[in-house]
Amino acid sequence: MPRPRKRPPTVSRKALLREGSDAEFRLLIHDLIAYGHKLDACRDAFAAIAGISGVQYEILMLVSRAEGLSVGEVAARLHRSGAFITIEANKLAARGILDKVSDPADGRRVLLQTNARADALLERLAPYQRRVNDVLFESLDAKRFRALRALAGDLVACGDRAVALLDYMVREAKAA
Repeated sequence: MPRPRKRPPTVSRKALLREGSDAEFRLLIHDLIAYGHKLDACRDAFAAIAGISGVQYEILMLVSRAEGLSVGEVAARLHRSGAFITIEANKLAARGILDKVSDPADGRRVLLQTNARADALLERLAPYQRRVNDVLFESLDAKRFRALRALAGDLVACGDRAVALLDYMVREAKAA
């Protein structure tokens, strides 16, 4: 059986290398991607039960936990464009699942909030969410959950910076 070729490491930070190899890092990346696919599948299944799209489910869940968010705030928290969130929020509003109201502090600004129909939908979804989320995170005790939550927030911020760097590098490569 042929031996795998030695590949150049895909990271240079010593903390991410083991004996000069990025093999563990690569395994971590593959595991994170695989878990992300599982999260997407769960999100899409919850959305299907609710009769909405996966992105609409994300918007609904976020707005339901922080009533009175602007489109810009939702876009920032979900790391999506404001235009995209506007389109999807409008679809939810047209179906009577979200309400769009004027911000009492600034009448020019529109806030998204749930309504009785959304509340009923969330009540119907909750038993499914509890069962699935308990399994998704069954390997975590309270301490590991808090640690993962902190790490996830840090990684999202790092991801934002990495994507911005990559966008710059792509533009630079195309210009060369």
